Amino acid sequence: MATSICKAQIPLSCQLCNLRIAIQWKCTECELLMCDNCKNNVHSRIKTAEKHNIITILEIGKDLSERLKALQISEVFSSVFNAYTTELPGIHKLICCADDIIYFLNSISWEECSILKAKLLKASMKIFKKMDIQCVDFAISFNEEILFAPLPGSKLIAVTTTTMETKTVLDVSPNKILAIYMSKHNELLIGLRDNGKKFPVTDSSTRQVAIFGTDYKHRSTFERDGTGKRLFNYARRITTDSANNIYVIDWINDDDDEHIGRVVSINRNGSNRFVYNGCASFNTHEAAFNPEDIAVSSRDTTIISDCDNHALHVLSANGELIGLQITKNFDILYPCSLCIDNEGFLLIGSNVNKNAKIYVVKL
Repeated sequence: MATSICKAQIPLSCQLCNLRIAIQWKCTECELLMCDNCKNNVHSRIKTAEKHNIITILEIGKDLSERLKALQISEVFSSVFNAYTTELPGIHKLICCADDIIYFLNSISWEECSILKAKLLKASMKIFKKMDIQCVDFAISFNEEILFAPLPGSKLIAVTTTTMETKTVLDVSPNKILAIYMSKHNELLIGLRDNGKKFPVTDSSTRQVAIFGTDYKHRSTFERDGTGKRLFNYARRITTDSANNIYVIDWINDDDDEHIGRVVSINRNGSNRFVYNGCASFNTHEAAFNPEDIAVSSRDTTIISDCDNHALHVLSANGELIGLQITKNFDILYPCSLCIDNEGFLLIGSNVNKNAKIYVVKL
């Protein structure tokens, strides 16, 4: 099973000479990032270069903002309401509960993996408990137990936070559990895959989203649409909206440096509602869509964290892009995990090398 790997911030290479030196220019026609030398001595020799629009690095954000405005795509938030600093390298999953109680997961490696229960105060965060639990996803059950799947990932374990007693509540052998989500309708949704290789996905591979009741009895499974086409490749995260439609962060490759993915939404009949592959004006080949987490607001708008590109994407209930935020403009790097609290604030957990933060913003 894949874990979220914390990545250092590596400077971009010039896309003409491939040297890791200061990038100063971008050609908006060629979509090339260039150093000063290549801009003057290489790009200028292109026959049509005199017609190309060259902008400075400082203008890139402004250029993108103008393009998004022209497409009637707004920003997601205008300011950071609060920020809480942790001693962890990454916040890989966030769950908001009542009374400003949150649970969050640090799964930088199997040797360094834990779930923390905390309360967000006005000026600080109070940690109630740190639990050494190895998993890549977890959920909070209707009776406030932590649900997780330890290696090898075929058994769902419930643990009480008071006594730390554990019990196996579900066994999906021979499949493995990838994603776990408890809906507001008290349904448990689990992403599953077969016990073989993660990728490539073949016709015989098992890639499913299964639904269970509070009694952990199976209700339904989604794997293929009405035409027999596979719905998912690797269900990384799952959530639902007010109409019980299902949203899945679906990874489609197995590159350790960059997990390219998409968002798949289906209804309760298993029919495909939409597939979102990123914003064409933003997610170029060099900045591929890298979804890590997903949250749905009370108005059924979908927020997606595009981790390596330091961005958030917002979709309408029909899957149309209506918002895009460059979070690094607010010093929010590698936005990884997301959740929305009872007051409608969006919480963003970062995935950095040291002192990861939880940011609170108003949508």
